[in-house]
Amino acid sequence: MNEYLQGYHHPSQLKTKKNVLISEINPYQALASEGLDILIDEELFGGVGGASCPSYSTDDSWVQKIRRKLQKVYGTQVTLGRTRIKSKPYFSRYGTDPSTSTEVLAETQSLSICRMAILLIQRNED
Repeated sequence: MNEYLQGYHHPSQLKTKKNVLISEINPYQALASEGLDILIDEELFGGVGGASCPSYSTDDSWVQKIRRKLQKVYGTQVTLGRTRIKSKPYFSRYGTDPSTSTEVLAETQSLSICRMAILLIQRNED
């Protein structure tokens, strides 16, 4: 996990480091955490993080809502599925062309969609 996410539990700390945080996270290896949840809440849903922040990266009940939000905000199709890889059985992919689609793998479906969210946020920050 990215060192910048460790120890950040208050939204004001994340906002202070926001630009560094987003650009420093490896979306292919980010771990499920409160810090990741706060980033998703603030960057994708316009939330304020904090104690009421949903556990996006560990709660599968948020997967479809995040998927729909990514599709709406970034205007791209997001596909969810399973792999044959035992250590990372879930994937999220954006794009429809097999040669240009981008995919992230994860241990859970919720982490997979959160990794995809970070990837799309990073690619669209400029």
